[in-house]
Amino acid sequence: MSIAWRWLSRLLLLLLALLLAVAALWAYGRLTSPTPAQREAVALMQARPPQPAGDNGFDVLMDMPAPPDAGAPPLPVCGDNVSCIAVIESAPEQASAAIAARRDWLESGARALRAPAFRDLRGEATAADSLPPYQAMTQTRVLRAFDFATGQTTAALAAACEDALGAVRRASDPDVLIDGMLGLAVFRQHVALIPDMRRRAPADPLPAACLALADSPDPAAEGTLCPALRGEWHWLTRVMADMNAQVSSDAPAWSLPLLHDPDWLMARTAERFAPHCGKAAADAAREDDAIEFALVEPRWVDRVAHPVSVILDQIAAPAYSSYAERQLDFVAQRRLLAAFLRMEAMDAALSNAQCFEALPAALRDGPRPLRFDPATDRLSVALRDRGVGQASGEAVLALPPRAVPPPVDAPAAPAAEP
Repeated sequence: MSIAWRWLSRLLLLLLALLLAVAALWAYGRLTSPTPAQREAVALMQARPPQPAGDNGFDVLMDMPAPPDAGAPPLPVCGDNVSCIAVIESAPEQASAAIAARRDWLESGARALRAPAFRDLRGEATAADSLPPYQAMTQTRVLRAFDFATGQTTAALAAACEDALGAVRRASDPDVLIDGMLGLAVFRQHVALIPDMRRRAPADPLPAACLALADSPDPAAEGTLCPALRGEWHWLTRVMADMNAQVSSDAPAWSLPLLHDPDWLMARTAERFAPHCGKAAADAAREDDAIEFALVEPRWVDRVAHPVSVILDQIAAPAYSSYAERQLDFVAQRRLLAAFLRMEAMDAALSNAQCFEALPAALRDGPRPLRFDPATDRLSVALRDRGVGQASGEAVLALPPRAVPPPVDAPAAPAAEP
């Protein structure tokens, strides 16, 4: 009996030692989290600029009434590679009835798009919170195309450029990532619509809003994901309590705090996002290089101290992989539209080739240069994200023809026979 008890006591001591070792590792992992690098990353994510004064586009969308779809024909559908003006011209009566029923709704969407701020300020947030009616913003080009097709060419062009400037704000200073991607999509729509208007009414003066779009974009300000990821981090912080409540587990409720630490998970998220907010990210954007999402392996002690958190962190890690390339494609399309509008503002006596050569080198050249085809009068730029935008791998704008007078020393045309 004494021998059996001796071996049992040794086994119990061994189990106790193992338990104490795991507890010590757990305590060490908890006490050393977040790491200095993670604390620095959290501070970088928390440093969000204050909300600009003026309308909050998020509130504008949330306060909008539902569109009056009952009894009204559907809005015209404008594809990515189809002229929206041509779509409206193909069925003018249907388009007129559809726009008349929804004009106020569409103008409210345009007001949200143009608002200086776009922030979800709801105090208590859950992952299942209703999204604003983003479609009101994505349909603004239909309204501008309709007004243009019905003869309001100058006003429609000015409004389209104002909408494009709003899309730039949504893309470069979004509330969360989905808002930024929406801004990119709306801007891409107007990259096609504005040149189409110019080709159809080349004699119209360029509005001031269009001239503002002709300025060269700053890749360091518009080409990184920092604002979107910073907003994403703040949103995750707000909904973390709700997400924790939704976690299903067979383990007792008291054990969840021992296995999962939301603060550690947010620190890890900040660590993943932070490289997109530093000087290196701004420098990379100027060189048209996308910052990758570094897969920083958790410390081995974290797997003991936060096992559930580590699993959740690994699930979230690959979710943002392609967005950096989309943001740089947006900057490339910004340059493309800016070059188009700057060329349109040049002396009418210059040919398109001469206008292209007269563009500032910073706008025309660089790590992703614009291309001009004199045979087709087309301006283009390469795109790297084939999943969004042009499947051909480039964005192309057709330039309006220019009436270039003959050279001064050209021989006079023969006089007509009497």
